[in-house]
Amino acid sequence: MPRISVIVPNYNHERFLKLRIESILNQTYQDFEIIILDDCSTDGSKNIIEQYRKNPKVSNIVYNEQNSGSTFTQWERGIALAQGEWLWIAESDDYAKSDFLESLIELTEKYHNVGIAFCNSYKVDHNQQTEELPVYMTSSYKEGIVEVRERLCHYNTITNASSCIIRRWVAADASKNLNKYKACGDWIFYTRILQHTNLAYSPRKLNYYRWHPSSVSFSAAKSGVYVTEGVDVMENIDYKTVKFSGREFMALCKGWLRKIGNLGFKYRFKPAIVVLLASFRYCLAKLY
Repeated sequence: MPRISVIVPNYNHERFLKLRIESILNQTYQDFEIIILDDCSTDGSKNIIEQYRKNPKVSNIVYNEQNSGSTFTQWERGIALAQGEWLWIAESDDYAKSDFLESLIELTEKYHNVGIAFCNSYKVDHNQQTEELPVYMTSSYKEGIVEVRERLCHYNTITNASSCIIRRWVAADASKNLNKYKACGDWIFYTRILQHTNLAYSPRKLNYYRWHPSSVSFSAAKSGVYVTEGVDVMENIDYKTVKFSGREFMALCKGWLRKIGNLGFKYRFKPAIVVLLASFRYCLAKLY
């Protein structure tokens, strides 16, 4: 049984796919399987994928007959097929340095109860590589509930799914019902996981993630989705587990309401209700 299951969810990334798969196969750490999921691509992705059908590292190739409409549906499908202790959701337009897996597995062995180990990344715009501003400047290990309370409740500290490996047993439950999100399902996913496990980080830039007009991240940054969907992070926190002080929780609510206030009027109602309901849940958790 492989130690790591590498899930490659693809949709219309023919031009990036070969580099993605080759960057996985060329890892210095070789105890892995590859699961390739194609979401009914309309380009030449299938021709690229079929070149790897007989590769011994490729355990599953699945072609959807209809587009699922959500990369997070593909994540859940890949996790169900995975056999490894660890998951690497290797998005099909990204790629990695050859020691990516080796470096992150070493982190998981160094620290206690790690659920997510991730690294710093380069942002790639077309063919131009740019520096990415890291959340952490040095190697770091943090209790998951502290990360949720201090940072993840405000913004997504893991900027790219391809930059991390995730423990499979906790990912299986955390991946449920993410398909309602267009962009922030990963943020919700990490928040759910880190309420049960801990976080390890390497400042080494071992991952390259694409930032281009057709990417989900690019579109979400321009549309306000990181607010309208991101506020749901408040719905996914167990306030009995993650213990905010009154002052911390008030700051959290004010921060989200300030972001919501910058949205167009018709987009404010639903996220404001999320903040209100989270406030009730917080008050109940403090009482009981």
